[in-house]
Amino acid sequence: MKLRTVLRTAGGFAASFGLLLLLSSPVIHAQTADSEEISKLLTDAEDHATLAAHDAEILDSYTRSSISWKTHSVKLAEIAGNVNELGKINKQLDDLKSQGSPWQQKAIGHIDFLLRDLAAQLTATIDHLKNNQSKVQMQPYRDYAHASYERASETARVISDYVEYDKVSARAEDLEMKLELPESQPAGN
Repeated sequence: MKLRTVLRTAGGFAASFGLLLLLSSPVIHAQTADSEEISKLLTDAEDHATLAAHDAEILDSYTRSSISWKTHSVKLAEIAGNVNELGKINKQLDDLKSQGSPWQQKAIGHIDFLLRDLAAQLTATIDHLKNNQSKVQMQPYRDYAHASYERASETARVISDYVEYDKVSARAEDLEMKLELPESQPAGN
């Protein structure tokens, strides 16, 4: 009876050990490859984010001049146009998120957060201007415009960093294949 229990336990350990080996194999842990479609959308997002940040910088500079509120309004509309385009790209990225590699999925979530924050700030700036057209040189509007610039700049910088990471990691993969190096393992494996 004891022998049977020992064999059953040993068999259980062997099965568990085999399952553990199977689960820790590179095939199971292989990362999802980068999605080329997501990479292209990130590049498109970078273009619109850069334009929005540039226009937001110009808007911020307007607060230190005597430019009319109408000029501020036109610049805000230009920024909003680029943010709206970013919103469309963000929707496409979200639809493709499950097809992306782990870093792409993280990038999509991070960009979504930044874009929502930027859109909320831009809306607040537009609303403040609508209600205070004659006060574009006053500190409250300056603060709104500057906060819009900061958020647009941060969004553009982060998206640009993800695009750069994508390019560098693709280049590293190309070099690994060219040099016939073993695949690099993610940290912690």
